[in-house]
Amino acid sequence: MRVGKALLAASAVTILVTGLLGVLPLLGKKANKAALDVAVFQAERIKRISSNNLVDSLAGLQLGLPIRRADWHRAVLSVDLAVEGGVLQAAAWMSDLERLLRLAFVQTDNVTRVLVRFVNTIDTETQERASALVAAADIRRTDEWLPAELSLLSKADPFAEPIWRERLRLTLAGQKKRP
Repeated sequence: MRVGKALLAASAVTILVTGLLGVLPLLGKKANKAALDVAVFQAERIKRISSNNLVDSLAGLQLGLPIRRADWHRAVLSVDLAVEGGVLQAAAWMSDLERLLRLAFVQTDNVTRVLVRFVNTIDTETQERASALVAAADIRRTDEWLPAELSLLSKADPFAEPIWRERLRLTLAGQKKRP
């Protein structure tokens, strides 16, 4: 009988301890309602561009124009953006260019120059895939206009405003049509 009471008491204590251990996490959640879930994988903010993170950096920008080629060499970021039919679309081009420049000159500290080429991906006459240069831009970290006027770039029309063609060192490859 003594063994039976001891066994019963041990079982009761075990059940009580197990129940308390199961309730403790719930008490912690109620006490700390401000606790947030922590993601297992968190995107790391890019501070320096390198060959190892170039693709991740550019993919995170979610550009409107497809990226045909990207290159990183000695603090110079080179990007080819695909444009169809060679139509000059200032709003789309400048919006993507502003995003690239923000990544290069605001978010990171190791880019000194950004070279962007707008490349026609379809030959307008034959409707076949092609690769022809439409325009190119060359922007440098040392450009005086960057800090104050970068936010105005997405609204700029470098095809109509000579000041923006000069600031961006924009070169047009032949006369192209505008929509």
